[in-house]
Amino acid sequence: MSEYGYDDTPISEELYARAIGWEVVKYVKDYDMHRLARQADSDAIALLHEIKAVLDDRTLDDPACFCRVDALVRAFFHHGLHTQRHSELD
Repeated sequence: MSEYGYDDTPISEELYARAIGWEVVKYVKDYDMHRLARQADSDAIALLHEIKAVLDDRTLDDPACFCRVDALVRAFFHHGLHTQRHSELD
């Protein structure tokens, strides 16, 4: 086994991996981490607004709250946050 775990990796794949690795290093050096934090905050706030809208929606009023829970699960999926519930939505 080689240093990276694969003895039989074709040279072309190793060259691609190395080239991609250097591109990632250059990208990370130039990336604005504050911008990433602002985007994450913005996404979180958008999801919170959507959750609040679901909780305030009086049309989603069934005794077991299935409609409300389904709407919340859809909000999470809409924001790329997958849950263990309703895997059929994947």
